[in-house]
Amino acid sequence: MQTRVSFALFGFVLASCGTLVACGSEDIGTPPVEDVLLAPPPEGQGVQYQMTTRLEPGTEAEHCKFVQAPAEGMYVNRDEVRFTKGSHHFLLYETPYTSIPTETEDGKAVDTSGVFDCSQGATLDFAVTKLIAGSQNADGDAFLTFPSDVALRVEPGRVLLMNAHYINATSAPIEPEVRVNLFTIPAEQVKEQGDILFWYNPFIKVGAKSEARARMKCMVHTDIKLMNVQSHMHARGTGYAAALPEGAPFYTNNAWEGVPVKRFDSGMDIKAGTWIDYYCDYNNTGAADVYQGPRSTDEMCMLIGAYYPADPVTSNCAADPSAPDQTGNLGAEWIGNGTETCATTMGCVQQTFTGAGDVMQGITTCMMAADPAVSKEMSDALRCLFLNGQAAPTACKTQFDACLAK
Repeated sequence: MQTRVSFALFGFVLASCGTLVACGSEDIGTPPVEDVLLAPPPEGQGVQYQMTTRLEPGTEAEHCKFVQAPAEGMYVNRDEVRFTKGSHHFLLYETPYTSIPTETEDGKAVDTSGVFDCSQGATLDFAVTKLIAGSQNADGDAFLTFPSDVALRVEPGRVLLMNAHYINATSAPIEPEVRVNLFTIPAEQVKEQGDILFWYNPFIKVGAKSEARARMKCMVHTDIKLMNVQSHMHARGTGYAAALPEGAPFYTNNAWEGVPVKRFDSGMDIKAGTWIDYYCDYNNTGAADVYQGPRSTDEMCMLIGAYYPADPVTSNCAADPSAPDQTGNLGAEWIGNGTETCATTMGCVQQTFTGAGDVMQGITTCMMAADPAVSKEMSDALRCLFLNGQAAPTACKTQFDACLAK
């Protein structure tokens, strides 16, 4: 199936090879309305990007495609996503690139002239600056919902990374398609810039034939209005809740697919310094332990929500305000389910670096066994360890001492 992409912004329409206009001398014409998965925005009101790929029987993969933002940039007020059977979710990232890269960040050559496999992790192989659109519902709500004078800024000419997760459980090849519309507003209409909370808990362990909970908290660093919120889990997910301190959950859900998006029409006000606490519950009926990861055989626990005004530290749950992209999700407080002291948990973490097993899975086992009462001290110590590496014994003395005292 031919891949098509359409770009349109403020009346500007680009037609070239790979767009909704055919290349070469043969005119394939406009497809019938019933064949169009998602019509593009009206001219001058936004852009559409499209990706079609092929997936062999019984396979799971992530595929990516680079496209480019208009030269003048854009202010995105809302998004709309549609994808066909075989797609699990779709994400669209802004990158720091101004030309399409042909090798990964570690120098490995990749054919990025069309759709390419990125199953090892799109954001591991290529740099991204922020998430700008997406959906986990084939024909339902997407990520962005802002008031008429709020928009997410996409910088001029930036390369954008389309990323879709596919599963083909059938006995025949499939050619899944995804389309995303970015509805834009003029710069003079924008009073506030918005962004997306995209929080990820890396510490998930669900033992074989057992139940478990993964829980973490992130701080809001500036006063915000939350416009919508949704969860993200994989197939073992059975429950989810997000709450503010001392309050009932403002979002709950027990579905891992067909995920409901809760909208706050006037925005939910959250003050700077507030911690949002969320958790995922799981039931693993399989014979093997399950940890966090991108595949359907792994698990995830995420909080996703559109908000404004934009603050990169808040969007990324970052540990370092000067490097929010590089320290994403390290600003979290991770909360265990067990009874172990902070000192015992830190000793357990140290042993994982000398053992033969997977270090991250080992750290996860340690963290899940920690008493919730020591979550702050343990998170502070572990964060400092991650950020400082071999310099941690000196750089993290204060955090380690506080942990050893608990």
